[in-house]
Amino acid sequence: MFKSLIVEKNGPVWRVVLNRPEVRNAHDLEMFKELVQAFSEVEDDPDCRCAILTGAGDMFSAGQDLRFTRSADAQAIDAYGRWNTQARQRIQRNFKPVIAAVNGPAIGGGCYLATACDLVVAVDTAFFQMPEIRAGNHAGGAFLFTIGRARSLELTLLGGRISAQRAEAWGLINRVVSAQDFEAAVDDYAQALAKLPPLALRYTKSACNLLLDSAGFSGHMEAGGPMQRYLGLTPDGREAKRAFVEKRDPVFTGAYPKVAE
Repeated sequence: MFKSLIVEKNGPVWRVVLNRPEVRNAHDLEMFKELVQAFSEVEDDPDCRCAILTGAGDMFSAGQDLRFTRSADAQAIDAYGRWNTQARQRIQRNFKPVIAAVNGPAIGGGCYLATACDLVVAVDTAFFQMPEIRAGNHAGGAFLFTIGRARSLELTLLGGRISAQRAEAWGLINRVVSAQDFEAAVDDYAQALAKLPPLALRYTKSACNLLLDSAGFSGHMEAGGPMQRYLGLTPDGREAKRAFVEKRDPVFTGAYPKVAE
């Protein structure tokens, strides 16, 4: 049924696995569409009480698949952005609780996906990174509501990586554990959630999302998408992709896109 995911339906706890290890579980348009479908099934199936999102192999997700975005036209890029937002919202607003089992690095969109989940457990070798700024793009006010303005800007303006241990200290994630204890830690959360009253879990999440929306969270997501798509079409956005392919440092100019005559 799925090309980019594996969905394991094991009793009340389901596992949704990002399954593109050949590209480090990077996202393309198809993966986002499948995530929306998979988490719709999570919500609709009464036998599912909790879901776990993780990555295949030793990588959670490398974020955007540049092979896709380098060759995609403006219409495909627009669809990619819209489905990206839908996938994250489908996880965050799901009636069922969702745990991110961050089994390796979570970069860019991978970091966004992990933190769209309700609880986040990371292996101690994982790191988190929002490198969009280095690609001539933006990560907006990512995590402003979670870790505050100063740390959010450190993460998004500099584009550097932070260790799982630092992410835990900042409050970006819930737990960091060794590889030996990782599966057990994720399962502890999952089993505890699966035993709790479903309606109480649903409306606890709804109340939290209502407060986030009151603070402007949904408005930020809706506004940030078009900004990202615009920046991807600027000379700096295109230069970043060329430099990546050519394995060189990009040269940014701050030039605006040319208007077609």
